[in-house]
Amino acid sequence: MSHEHNATKERFFAHERLEAYAVARKAVQFVTARRGKLRGLPGEAGAQLQRAVVGAHTNLCSGAAHFGAEAQRHFRIAFSEASEAGGAVDLALDLGAFTEAEHAELRQLLLRLGAMLRGLARC
Repeated sequence: MSHEHNATKERFFAHERLEAYAVARKAVQFVTARRGKLRGLPGEAGAQLQRAVVGAHTNLCSGAAHFGAEAQRHFRIAFSEASEAGGAVDLALDLGAFTEAEHAELRQLLLRLGAMLRGLARC
């Protein structure tokens, strides 16, 4: 039984090797930890921020599982989602859900993620 456990620990998904994956997870965790502050914002801006960071994360994972043009397509979608989240984080600040410090922290994570995704997508 322990042999099976060790074999499972040595396996990995392709996205787990990417530094961008760790950054995407941090962005999702950051937004999730503040989900209460985002609830009820006009135009469902908080929900849109949540969807955008999750979309960046999941499309990054999907891109890592593909090759060539299909991988690039998923990475471009992930880049688009990260960019959308960058706009939504401004809304969260403007609508009073985030402090300046929270805005700056998430913005930096999203800028970093976007730069990594842009490189992966080669766009």
